[in-house]
Amino acid sequence: MLTRNISEQEIRDILDKILKRREFHYEGKQNPIVKLMDSIWEAIKEWIRQIFQYKQPDWKIRINTDFNNSVLQTVFKILLILMAAILMFLLASFIVKRVYLAGKIKKSQIPKVYDYLNKPDEVLQKYYGYMKDGEYSKALRYLFIALLLEFGKRKIIRIEKWKTNRMYIREIGLNDKNLVLPMQEFSALFNECCYGNRNVDETSVNKWFEFYARQKEKPV
Repeated sequence: MLTRNISEQEIRDILDKILKRREFHYEGKQNPIVKLMDSIWEAIKEWIRQIFQYKQPDWKIRINTDFNNSVLQTVFKILLILMAAILMFLLASFIVKRVYLAGKIKKSQIPKVYDYLNKPDEVLQKYYGYMKDGEYSKALRYLFIALLLEFGKRKIIRIEKWKTNRMYIREIGLNDKNLVLPMQEFSALFNECCYGNRNVDETSVNKWFEFYARQKEKPV
């Protein structure tokens, strides 16, 4: 989103548009709201000058007590609305940047078996690369994908883009009940590594690689 500095004159122009409403119009004398805004604006500029001069700023705003109370209430309501709008904008920006986008980026980094259906060798390359770098949690993710690809090659499951790991395990159970329990355990560990940021050690990964190797030995 593009941003730019707003000049003092632009701020005054915005306020003037608001203050041209009938309830803010006073014939024959200076508009008290403009006078109040001028007072606040001058105080803010004075605070900034004092801060840059390494002085303790005076945080008191001196307001003319001759102002009409109803006028003051209206002004403060406008200021409160503006402050609330700014806070809502900042909160929305924080949520989008820190929560939604971060979650979307994280989710896009989780490997999906369907994406490697036509390039199974790339999965093992990533597995060995992460093992070499000591990133065992990432290595385990790709080992799980390699195992599902193996089951797909043996016609134990049919790999589809819309299927979840739970669906694959149910499908495995229909064809080989002996694989259900170990696959449930492996799938739970996969989910913890992907969504729970769990770290696993080399021994845990090697355990599941042995399981994968035993499945590779079986005839297609």
